[in-house]
Amino acid sequence: MTAALQSYAGRGVFRGFRSTPAPRGRITYQFLWLTRRPIEAVFDSRANTLAFPALLPHLSKAAAADIAAVVRSITQRDTPAHKRTDGRRARITGAIRKGAFAVSVSIRGINHDYAVKAALNLINEIFVTLQERHPEYLIEHFGMSPE
Repeated sequence: MTAALQSYAGRGVFRGFRSTPAPRGRITYQFLWLTRRPIEAVFDSRANTLAFPALLPHLSKAAAADIAAVVRSITQRDTPAHKRTDGRRARITGAIRKGAFAVSVSIRGINHDYAVKAALNLINEIFVTLQERHPEYLIEHFGMSPE
């Protein structure tokens, strides 16, 4: 998992990439991407799961509904193949946990590179949706420019 995420940092997609071992076979990652606030991801090697536990804090109900629709869309057959997640390789879910919208990727087998790519593509799509439909949220919680 670390190598898959590190490759994005190596290409300059992320800034300030850091990985830290955590208890119970977990690794915590922090990096700057898309916003000025660091993104945190946690890989649980026992569960073979990559989670973004507090991706979007304090999300309104309307914004949460829009984001949940984006997450659901990546599993639907009418979604173009390049945007759809292959459920045989990884399964992505999103939910409100502890007051923040969280994304979790259950990785099937050794598809870590695929899972990272799918998760990052989804997160990018989430931020595009927020920019289009809820720019005030990005301004308030991530310090993005109103322009």
